[in-house]
Amino acid sequence: MFARITAHSLRRAGSILLLASVLSACSAVQSIDTPAENGASAVAQASAAPSASASAAAIAASSTQASVAPSAAESPVANTTDEQAIIASIQETLDLYAKAYNDNDPSLLAQVVDPKNGPMKRYVQTRFENYQESIFGGQGGFEYTVTEVEPHESGFIIATIERSGLQAKWTFREVNGRWLMSEPNEKQLGERQKVESEHFTFYMYPWTKDVNEKLMQQMDVAREQVLEKLGKVPDLKANVYIKPTFGVGAVTSPNTLAFYDRNSRAGDRIVIAAPNSYVFPFYDASAGWEGDLQTTLTHEYTHLVNNRSFTPISRMSDWMVEGLAEYVSDPTSARSRGVPAAVASDQIIPIMDTSGQVNKQDLEHLTILEQDVGLAYGFAFTLVEFINDKHGGMDGFWKLVQSYDQKQNLPAAIQEAYGISYEQFDQEWRAWLEENYG
Repeated sequence: MFARITAHSLRRAGSILLLASVLSACSAVQSIDTPAENGASAVAQASAAPSASASAAAIAASSTQASVAPSAAESPVANTTDEQAIIASIQETLDLYAKAYNDNDPSLLAQVVDPKNGPMKRYVQTRFENYQESIFGGQGGFEYTVTEVEPHESGFIIATIERSGLQAKWTFREVNGRWLMSEPNEKQLGERQKVESEHFTFYMYPWTKDVNEKLMQQMDVAREQVLEKLGKVPDLKANVYIKPTFGVGAVTSPNTLAFYDRNSRAGDRIVIAAPNSYVFPFYDASAGWEGDLQTTLTHEYTHLVNNRSFTPISRMSDWMVEGLAEYVSDPTSARSRGVPAAVASDQIIPIMDTSGQVNKQDLEHLTILEQDVGLAYGFAFTLVEFINDKHGGMDGFWKLVQSYDQKQNLPAAIQEAYGISYEQFDQEWRAWLEENYG
């Protein structure tokens, strides 16, 4: 799988660190996150969810409609009949959730999650363990505020949660008079739909009908952006799966906006996390979720085009794969990821680590770096930018890629493609960095 590590996420690493366990083909990157980070054609049934100003009676009525819990058991009849009471109950749950992190007390987690929802329990527990094992474990400072609630189907409530200017929307279900963290099961999501557009085949659920059409439109924008930069895209339609919850479909790490999966048994595909799911990262409330997601979708679609229409990703160096995707999707990548500061302090991540250590800390091994992953994405971007500027544009880049594909040795590929040594190429790149980002 390929998943883009967003710069927005990493800018807040001092207190909120990204968890994006990126598996297999591309980004085998593992970072750690707190529970609060971050940072087409129409769908016939698409409609807006009820507004947050829905009456307490409407919320209560929606709550009492639940007959099937996220497990096979029946949902308890809702007891809460007042919107403010629902908000207060969700806030109590969030306070306990924050306390579990602040006090390093995993026993509190059982009090905040739906006890009959196995995937949700696993999600909450694993996320907590990953955070506590990170260098940020035990630092505390967690605080969440619920600002709005909206009734959804099957008795669920979608709550708007804020922390430090960031926002997310999480689902809650009433269990024995308390509103707990939960998600619908596959039956409650509705029957999965297959929707064909001109360039994509989408797989989606009625549960996410309020965002499905927007996500389809964003994929069309991604295609247009990649076509403009690379000059061609595949004729064959790409499969796109809109993942509505953590517990349905492929296992996805928290704070994953989207990823390219080239190893799916059904063929390669792009998987998008629904904005109202727990997996989707917190986002800037003033800007909305669309911006970061658009950049990520363009990044992931670049991987698909790269793999299908140019050179197989498995035959390319890590920095080539991720640098190209950043170059196509985000022209601000180098600056937003801290490259200027790293250049100024002489902390440039090397293209090749010649220290002899087993765990290489270089751009050739970007997907398995132990630190500075976001910065590495920025430097990979600069390498593609440098080649475009000094070695023949995109034609020059693909010339190097093709040579590397054949030789699987970067110095030899550089010598063949550009007629210079790796050492000279590296010196030129570093001088170019000083000129453009120093």
